[in-house]
Amino acid sequence: MSKLHTEVTESEPQPRYAAVLGSLLRARAFGAIAVIVVLGAIFQGMSGNFLTGSELAGIFTVAAPLGITGAGVALLMISGEFDLSVGSMFAITPIVMGELIFKASWNIWPAFFVALLVPLTFGILHGLITTRAGIPSFIITLGSYFLLDGAAFVVTSGYPIVDLQRSTLFSLLGGSFGSSGFSAPMIWMVGITLCLAAVLNFTAFGNWSFAAGGRAGIGRALGVPIARVKTVNFCICALLAGFAGCTTFANVGSAAAGSGSTNNLLAIVAAVLGGTSLFGIEGSIIGTMFGAIILGMLETGLVLVGAPGDLYEAMIGAILIVAVLVNVRLNRFGVFLSRVGASR
Repeated sequence: MSKLHTEVTESEPQPRYAAVLGSLLRARAFGAIAVIVVLGAIFQGMSGNFLTGSELAGIFTVAAPLGITGAGVALLMISGEFDLSVGSMFAITPIVMGELIFKASWNIWPAFFVALLVPLTFGILHGLITTRAGIPSFIITLGSYFLLDGAAFVVTSGYPIVDLQRSTLFSLLGGSFGSSGFSAPMIWMVGITLCLAAVLNFTAFGNWSFAAGGRAGIGRALGVPIARVKTVNFCICALLAGFAGCTTFANVGSAAAGSGSTNNLLAIVAAVLGGTSLFGIEGSIIGTMFGAIILGMLETGLVLVGAPGDLYEAMIGAILIVAVLVNVRLNRFGVFLSRVGASR
């Protein structure tokens, strides 16, 4: 018996380490992880206390709303479309919620769910107009951004909505974990990321989303309901942006027009940093979360070392370019190693 076991063991192929390393390098999130390690080492070396609990909590406070919004943006980009209105969705949803609570005297729970109908409605409209009228999503969502941004200023008259009272819903959406500095939006980011990643990688709808990002004719020939998939992804993207706004409202206690003005592009940056292609078909939801963490590290680290605030946007641009180049190079090297491993 032992002799037979030995023969079987000896006949098994040895692990192809080159192929394994190649697969790792071709992982969409690998470049983002590499950037996180490098940034962490740089800021820790410059400050000496970058990797403390309070600073890590600050990183996730910045990253969480971008990670939640970016997850929907990445899913939509994979299916070949863009949504440039997520920043205004982020701002208008908690504003509607606050107006219903404080001016219409609604209960907080129905106010929350009714407020989410705003981004859901626009997500449906974006999907229908893009897929049926053939108007590029870039134009449609850009128009919605200006429309909702203006509406937010009209509704609030430019004043923030402030709510310092605690409720069960606000604790669930944005409550803090004791004195640690970490808060519920971080958990929401991780949970939403894992759920969407599972849908994207292990369900038929995920396969359809990848197919929708390619040539529509090929997808339809394979029986993929392109229009329906894209419309659903528009809705998911808009809903997550609105939900992210509500978590921030619950966490900081205020909502204001224009509060998500930078989220339109930062969510796309987080997705691209995480390995999502601007041309559809390829992408990673988990990588997008890492991309959001990079942005959180960058903002927190620059403040910690006393760098000028204006440097933040410049650093985002530089890191975006470097990360994309690193992803491309690592992907090519990974393909080479995989071929070497397969040939052995």
